[in-house]
Parts: sequence; structure tokens; C-alpha cells
Amino acid sequence: MKNKGIVAVIILFVAILSLVFVYSITDTDNSGNKTELTVSSEGPHELSAIIKDIRTGSYYRGYDNETVEWMESLGNKKVFVGNGTFVVMSPMDAGGLRSEYITDAYIEEFIECEVLENHSIGDVKYPRDVLLVKDVKYLGEEIHNLQGG
Repeated sequence: MKNKGIVAVIILFVAILSLVFVYSITDTDNSGNKTELTVSSEGPHELSAIIKDIRTGSYYRGYDNETVEWMESLGNKKVFVGNGTFVVMSPMDAGGLRSEYITDAYIEEFIECEVLENHSIGDVKYPRDVLLVKDVKYLGEEIHNLQGG
């Protein structure tokens, strides 16, 4: 009788450990690493065009050269512009977002993504953070009419 109780407790213990193990494996969606961002629908832009603008634009005079060199090392990426950010992503991720240009209004797109790296353009007239992201998910959009439109 005593052995049956010990066996039952061991079986119960193994069952609980199994449930904990299965839960830890299936709960790997990285939801803790997800960030919501707002970007303009007027994109995507080629990363190389953004880099050229930083190197030649007077408003970026004094840019952080290490950040620009890092951007150049990223290769063929696409960029959506946010308020104070350049959001850099793969062409595949960029393809999942809408690209809309309209007059007398602007469209903000809301995305969820995982931020891999964050760099600053530096102490310039119009400072921006450069975010390298992946696993971009389109969440929705909001249209804002411009004054007088």
C-alpha cells in the first residue's frame, strides 16, 4: 500500500513537470520582444537612398559615421520613416505593409515588430533613431487630413 502511494506521487510529479515543459516550449512567440511603431505609408524607401541623403543633406551635417557605416553593412533593405525614426526591414517584411501616397492628408501605419538594433544618426539638426526590425506585422492605419485640405 505504501509503495502505491509513492508511485502515485511520482506519476503526479512527472505529469506536472511534463505540462510545465510543454508550456515552456509552446510559449516561444517572443511577445515580450514585440514593439509597436508608427510609420508613414509613403514608403518603402531604399536604404541606399536614405544613406545618400544623410551623407549629403545639410540637415544631417555632423552625423554619426559609425551609424552610417553600420547602415551600409545591412545591404538591400527597405525603410519606412516614422516620427523621429528610420525603420529598416527586409524587402519581404516591407512587402507586408501598405504603400499609399495621397494629397491633402497623410496616413500613419501601425506595425508590430521585433527591434534587433537601435542606432542614432547623432547630434544633428533633425535627429533620428535607426531601428533594424524583423517579423513586421501590419496592425492598421489612420488617415489625417491636412489643414485647408
